[in-house]
Amino acid sequence: MPVNMRATIAKAFLELSKTKSVDKITVKDLVERCGISRQTFYYHFQDILEVIEWSVQQAAQEILERSAGAEDPMETLRAFIRSSAEWDAFLQRLLHSQRREQVEAIFVTTIRAFLQELLARREPDPGLSVADAKVILDFCTYGTVGLLLENCGKSSMDREKLARQMYRLVFEKLEDQR
Repeated sequence: MPVNMRATIAKAFLELSKTKSVDKITVKDLVERCGISRQTFYYHFQDILEVIEWSVQQAAQEILERSAGAEDPMETLRAFIRSSAEWDAFLQRLLHSQRREQVEAIFVTTIRAFLQELLARREPDPGLSVADAKVILDFCTYGTVGLLLENCGKSSMDREKLARQMYRLVFEKLEDQR
């Protein structure tokens, strides 16, 4: 079975981030940890930021796949929030790095894709214009990212309550528009 080198490099980055500041991790650290050449690293990734972006996208995809089996949007949100909690420590390290701005942009892109998929599973509203759908998606994306960033690492956060609140704000408001 072939080795997924992108996953191997990303896993090495994640492991290194547990003991070393994200800002201090270098390509040299990663190639030594993986036992590969710099050329192999650059074949798979352009730079460290691309490793971070790929890692966040893979985590979001894993969360989406886990929540895909949910029977309704509320259960999907619950699964999403539960799964995202598993990444809290890593996300905190990323957010406390000099790459915070880039990391936030990656979150926005990834969360937007997740919400688009979630909303696509619903029956389309024939009365909803494309412009209104975009505004709703933007609002939900930035709101979700803000909530996740605000609550990242807070063990006292009531994840069930957050899922219910998000559901009411997003899906019940969509129902009101019909």
